[in-house]
Amino acid sequence: MGFTAIKEAMNFFAPIDEVAWSDFEQYLTTHSIKKGELLWKEGDVIKQIIFITKGAMRYYYHNHPSDKEVIAQFFFENAFLTDYVSFNTQEPTDFYYQALEDTEYIAFPRVVIYQMYDKYKVFERIGRLIAEYNFISQQNAFKDQKNLTPEEKYLKIVKERPKVIARIPLHMIASYLAITPEHLSRIRKKISAV
Repeated sequence: MGFTAIKEAMNFFAPIDEVAWSDFEQYLTTHSIKKGELLWKEGDVIKQIIFITKGAMRYYYHNHPSDKEVIAQFFFENAFLTDYVSFNTQEPTDFYYQALEDTEYIAFPRVVIYQMYDKYKVFERIGRLIAEYNFISQQNAFKDQKNLTPEEKYLKIVKERPKVIARIPLHMIASYLAITPEHLSRIRKKISAV
C-alpha cells in the first residue's frame, strides 16, 4: 500500500514540498484490523493519528448508568481519525473505536506530529486545519442532534453521507440518530411511501 492517498488528503489542506514529505513519510506505517476489532477502547491513551485507506470505523460510548451503547460517528476511506482530547492531553479516552468492516489504515505517532510541527510550518498548518475541520463537523453534528427531528436527521444522512446508508447496519444508524430501530423503520417506510 502506498502513501499517495494520505499525501493527497494532506495537500488538500496545504501543499507539502518534497523535502518535508520525505521526512514525514518515513514514519508512516500501514496496519489492518478485522471487522469487529477495537482499535482503541475506553481507558486507552491515544498516541497516534490514523488515516483510513479502506474500510469503515465507528466510535461510540456507553451511556452510564444504563450502559447503553451510543454511536457518536462513522468514518470511511480518506478520513483522519484520532481522539483529539486524549491525543492532546494524554489522558484516557472515554470512547471505543471499532472496525465495522475489515479496515486498512496508515498510522503516524504523536511524537512525530510534534516533531513535524517544529520542523515544518506546513505541518502545523495542516494539523490546525484538520483539527478545525473536525471540530466544525462535530459542532454541526451536535447542532443537528439538538435542532433536527429524527426524520430530518435521517434525510440529511441520505443526502450528505450515502456511505452511511449503503454500508452501516440500520440498528447502528438508529443508535447514531438516538432513536430505536423501530422508529427508524417507520421513518424509512414513510419516506419510501412519498
